[in-house]
Parts: sequence; structure tokens; C-alpha cells
Amino acid sequence: MRKVFSSNELSETVLVRDALVHHGVDATIHNEHSGTSAIPAFRPPAEVWIKNAGDFASARRIVADAIATLDSKSNQAPWVCPACEEENPQSFDLCWSCQREREPRHSA
Repeated sequence: MRKVFSSNELSETVLVRDALVHHGVDATIHNEHSGTSAIPAFRPPAEVWIKNAGDFASARRIVADAIATLDSKSNQAPWVCPACEEENPQSFDLCWSCQREREPRHSA
């Protein structure tokens, strides 16, 4: 096993792990529940680890692409799910609340 990413934001680690899994890389999150520690100074960051060290190079590229995508969309306005009307960050392709797929954007 080898660590490929860490963050104090669990949502980032989940998105990175999901991107890796989507690309066929077996990945897991360590310290997933560290944010529930009563003492902030003792909250280790959540970490994404891959199971096959041979996937490290491709995993790092996937991580870099996932973070670049998040960064490029973080300042854009959220989209609203047509099914449940929840707001979702631009980087989400599924509604966080009801898991409905985002509707395709039409170019003008």
C-alpha cells in the first residue's frame, strides 16, 4: 500500500478516492473519522492510499487531474438539482442529496 493524497477536508479525499476507483485503481481512505476528534490539534488528515504500489505513477496523475478539476470549478456558481432542488458544487456530476445525474449543459 502507498499513500497518494492527504487533506484535512474529508470531501476532497472522498472525491480523489472515487476518481481513482473510477479509473480502476484500488484505493481506500485512512483516518476517515479523524474529524470527529474532540481535540482539533489531534486530528490527523484523511489520507488516500492505493493497494497496489505499481499503480503509483498513474494514481498520482489521476490525483493531480482530480485536484485541478476541483480547483478550476471551485469558484463557479453551484448547479441546482432538478429533482430535489439541492445546490451542488460545479465539480459534482451527481447530486450529493439524491444521486441524480447532472443534466447536460447546452452550449448557446
